[in-house]
Amino acid sequence: MPKFQPDDFHGIHAILYALFDAQEKLDRAAMRRQVEICLASGVHGMAALGLATEVAKLTEAERRTIMEWTAQDTAGKVPLAFTIFGSSVAEQISQVRHAESLGADWVILQPPPVGSYGAPEYIRFFGLVAEATDLAMAIPNETAF
Repeated sequence: MPKFQPDDFHGIHAILYALFDAQEKLDRAAMRRQVEICLASGVHGMAALGLATEVAKLTEAERRTIMEWTAQDTAGKVPLAFTIFGSSVAEQISQVRHAESLGADWVILQPPPVGSYGAPEYIRFFGLVAEATDLAMAIPNETAF
């Protein structure tokens, strides 16, 4: 049974930024402080790796690190989501599995960053990713895609 139920998904869900230090490395202290400020402000949930986090500009290692840090810092206090970004079904499923292993409550699927396809292909793509998990998911209708 999921730790959060549908009624828990309400209110303000903060979208976290990817914060870097002067050496252009992810800034652990700043990332932790961002989560602390959000929790202290009373947010009802958090999400990382969305468009605000510049998910498409991060390396796979940076995405995984942000996922791990965010899961550690939220520590199950609020529902947690991660945006899943990748060029293939296999790449997205790998990220979903990582999100599951960290205790994510739901995921946000982004379309593959290459090409432009009709609705049937996106439905097929997202369906294959969805079949690989029991996590709740969202698929945004972003004008950037």
